[in-house]
Amino acid sequence: MKLNIKDKILLFDFDGTLVETEFLAKKVVEQYFAEKQVSQPLFFAEMIVGRTWKAATENMVSHAQHLGIALESADLLRTEFKKRYRDLFVTGVKLIPGLKECLPHFKAEAKFVAIVTGSERDEVATILKAHGLDDYFQRIWAFGDYKSSKPDPSPYLTAMRELNATVEEILVFEDSIAGMESAVRAGLSFVQITYEAHAKKKDMRALMVIDDWSQLL
Repeated sequence: MKLNIKDKILLFDFDGTLVETEFLAKKVVEQYFAEKQVSQPLFFAEMIVGRTWKAATENMVSHAQHLGIALESADLLRTEFKKRYRDLFVTGVKLIPGLKECLPHFKAEAKFVAIVTGSERDEVATILKAHGLDDYFQRIWAFGDYKSSKPDPSPYLTAMRELNATVEEILVFEDSIAGMESAVRAGLSFVQITYEAHAKKKDMRALMVIDDWSQLL
């Protein structure tokens, strides 16, 4: 597939778009609720996809209350999930296929290449460095850099404002429903990556839909 990125500002989501981490987060949540013998662990695990730990845990507690399920506070859940997640990702996170081969082309052709994510900055930096990819990205907008998490448009609006860029200049790469909605609400065009199973359904608003990065080679 041919994608015109000449002189574009490329903004990449991180989890599920560049690296295979969404399944780790879901695994952490599922295992936790299974251990606590809380019903519907998969239902709660789906709430983490495309969201920050803060937004996800607040969502979980709110939904649990409606279902009559007693949970720990969102703060305690977030601390526990992040600890378990870090224990898993330090053992090795894989890249989405084809990414390493595409990045030199992106860097050479695009005007600016950056990451806009709900993950913690140190988590992103650790994974990028481990794979030798830190030099390909000129900026990282991470958790704490914007007001509200995806699907709110705040992450992309923050990046656009700080870059003094127009919507026409920017192309977003996303995998999750929350992430794609964030891009759309910011008025931005996006490419959908469907590699990780939770977002296999094609979003008709996408400029292009790819399974993984190898399709752009």
